[in-house]
Amino acid sequence: MIADAHLTCRKPEDAFFRMLDAVACLPEDVGVIFLGDIFDLWIALPGYENDEHIRFLDWCRREKTKRKVVFLEGNHEFFIAKTYADAFTYAGENSYREGLLEWLHGDRINKQDHGYAFLRFMIRNRLTRCLLWLVGPTFGPKFAHYVRERLRTTNQVHKHHFPEPCALRYLASCPPGSVVFAGHFHDRVTKTADGRAMEVLPAYANASELAYYDQAMPELAVFPADRLAEVCCNPMNQEAAES
Repeated sequence: MIADAHLTCRKPEDAFFRMLDAVACLPEDVGVIFLGDIFDLWIALPGYENDEHIRFLDWCRREKTKRKVVFLEGNHEFFIAKTYADAFTYAGENSYREGLLEWLHGDRINKQDHGYAFLRFMIRNRLTRCLLWLVGPTFGPKFAHYVRERLRTTNQVHKHHFPEPCALRYLASCPPGSVVFAGHFHDRVTKTADGRAMEVLPAYANASELAYYDQAMPELAVFPADRLAEVCCNPMNQEAAES
């Protein structure tokens, strides 16, 4: 699981793609879930994208022929699921579930964040998508800069504070025994309630950390990217990785 890499695309993101190359060498029964905000801004329409977006899509298309590749849009990503569904095993705007396991970005957990809810409503709709598609070749870069700045300044109070009451209410709505994985808040948080658990993963942008969940154990390991093969190919090392 990879969350909140916030790739800026202002330079080649070679370190991130070296990590993806290492993922490509893992056994094919190891799936990959991108939990959103992989890019600091990604508007998946003509005129708004660059080479790093295409490079990422090419990697996902190749890997989805070998393993499960899931992409969930973060609050910095728009229209990926609609535009590039073919690049992933599954792509969505909200969440992904397998049995009692659920994955989501986490930006919609806090129902008190009304400013972000309004911004999301204004951008994520068919009319806005159509308008952005029409003006992309001319005004795409300027609009992308505007959105990036709005995302940087909107809901600062909420995005840096984990909303525990809202998270517990979300867990209460899940089936008993559920484990929910989220990103968005950039810090490692674990919350449990009534036999349900929420695991918030750290931002990859902070210290290049990944997460691995072994469904057979079941155990969650959070570890630096340079220990990827050690942890994912040898579950016995997960405890050491967490420590």
